[in-house]
Amino acid sequence: MGETCKTILLVEDEPDARFLIVTSFEFAELPISFQVVENGQEAINYLSGKEPYGNTERYPVPVMILTNIRLPAVSGFELLEWVKRHPKLKHLPVLVMSVSDDPDDLIQAASLGACSYFVKTSSYDDLIDIVVKQIL
Repeated sequence: MGETCKTILLVEDEPDARFLIVTSFEFAELPISFQVVENGQEAINYLSGKEPYGNTERYPVPVMILTNIRLPAVSGFELLEWVKRHPKLKHLPVLVMSVSDDPDDLIQAASLGACSYFVKTSSYDDLIDIVVKQIL
């Protein structure tokens, strides 16, 4: 490919959704790798470099965060708010995903600084298009 592989932090508690997202990107053959965590608190630990995420070669700073809204521990909205408060991370694109197309969720995501809002479907072609426009 010749392109440098870019890391995306995927924050998703649903194993099936994680599998579909990662597999969709693999089939698209894009220069993207995923670091996967299951909730917002793990994402904060990853982004803060807390153990076990202290090794930046193994756990690089992502170029984007894809997060589900509804997560255990720390929600996707709380994670988004946390990211946008940190000077070194606030410019990092955060794409919020949900099974819901509730307009209130969309408004909240936008007001907190999300770069995009994606309603999960069985086909992730639209998600791939959104990500490509943001980081490639």
